[in-house]
Amino acid sequence: MEYIFVGDTGLLRLVKAEWKGYCIRSVADIEYWIKKTNQKPDGNSEITATFIIDLEYSLLINDRHSEHVVCAAGENVLSAGEITFELDKNKSYLISQITNQSTGYCPSPKSWSAVKYTLEKVGIPFSDFFTVSFEFRICSTCGWINVIKDNYFVCINSECQNPLSAHEN
Repeated sequence: MEYIFVGDTGLLRLVKAEWKGYCIRSVADIEYWIKKTNQKPDGNSEITATFIIDLEYSLLINDRHSEHVVCAAGENVLSAGEITFELDKNKSYLISQITNQSTGYCPSPKSWSAVKYTLEKVGIPFSDFFTVSFEFRICSTCGWINVIKDNYFVCINSECQNPLSAHEN
């Protein structure tokens, strides 16, 4: 399934070709991106990045503080979220965490199939599914983007509070 950008349209002004995500085709590309962008691991030897899977099943990453729509250069995606790379004891990178957390694209947990296919091409170890997955609903009344928690399908906009669809939208 293809996801269009549904987030704050003001973020579209940040989209510039030179800020598009870095394409990862191998673990060596991850190492290069970390050095090139001067990424610093946290206390657990981990580096978290914004990621998207583009329509050609390529993995593109940017600094964690980058918007997904910037990483995608404003284009539609097959998935989006955050990805955490960990340097293991053999000094090789693996994926320790990966989520579909993107309120700009609101990808379904079902987008995992595109992520899995792409990560297999890259050849990096990863989990069997998103380590944390999110469900999103856009309120048909006010347009608010809601992250569903505890099966609570009510718009969190205090001025709206209308029921949300149990089905993806």
